[in-house]
Amino acid sequence: MKYFSIGFLALCLSSCASTIMIEERIAAQETADHEECLAYGFSKGTEAYGGCRLTLKSIRAQEKNTDALRFTRHEMRWCRGHYCW
Repeated sequence: MKYFSIGFLALCLSSCASTIMIEERIAAQETADHEECLAYGFSKGTEAYGGCRLTLKSIRAQEKNTDALRFTRHEMRWCRGHYCW
C-alpha cells in the first residue's frame, strides 16, 4: 500500500508538471506570435493583426499535420534491405 501511495503521488505531480510546461510553451508561443506580427508592422486590435495571428496559427497547424503524416507513412513502410514498399 505504501508503494502504491508513493507511485500515485508521483503520477499526480508529474501530470501537474506537464500541464504547467504545456501552459508555459503556449504562453511563449503567443508572445512570439505577438512580437512577430508587431515586427511586420501590424497594430494590435486591428483586422490585419488578427489575420497575421491566424496565419501563424494556421502555418503551425499545417506543419504539425505534415509531421504526423510523415511519421505515419514512415511507420507503415515495410523495408527489406534497400527496398521499401
